[in-house]
Amino acid sequence: MVTLMSRTPRPARPCRPHLERQAIRFTVGLYLFICAALLLVHYTAPEPPPVPGDAGSSSTSPFTPVRTP
Repeated sequence: MVTLMSRTPRPARPCRPHLERQAIRFTVGLYLFICAALLLVHYTAPEPPPVPGDAGSSSTSPFTPVRTP
């Protein structure tokens, strides 16, 4: 009888996931995603309107007290 398949046992390779590599890739990917999102929000956010009566100040903070002359 002729056998077409070899009957010699092959060493079984464990199919284990590379969890450490996956964790590092996930962490780096999440970090880059957060950085990109923050840059996008920073550059696409509308500029607040200027405060009337405070033309001499360079600050656009709403917490800057308005000086009256």
